[in-house]
Amino acid sequence: MFALALRILRFVNRAYPFVALAGYMLAFAVAFICVFTFPLGALGLVVAGVLSIAFVALVADAMKGLERMMARAQLRHGRCPACRLGPIERAAQGGWQCRGCAMGFEADGSDRPTEPEQHAAMSAV
Repeated sequence: MFALALRILRFVNRAYPFVALAGYMLAFAVAFICVFTFPLGALGLVVAGVLSIAFVALVADAMKGLERMMARAQLRHGRCPACRLGPIERAAQGGWQCRGCAMGFEADGSDRPTEPEQHAAMSAV
């Protein structure tokens, strides 16, 4: 049951930025229509959008923290938080590495970027 909750939380954390963006885009479309029909409504949507940014960021940080906490518990039991199998071994750079899915995890439970992601990030700089 714990592993299922972690998988659901991992999915929600991956989809949350896109859902938040879609919500803001929908609010923009409604505010754009309101500019011509009910200008006070457009102003209210802009104010609500600006004030909700902090709430959206806090919810994202709380969900990521909960995911890291649950991932550390899975790693302590020798199971991979991503594929639920394992075996998990200590990585040379610190953290853990799953031999089954090759996913890496930092010591705090967060995902470690894979090799192609690291090279892409370094070449973009």
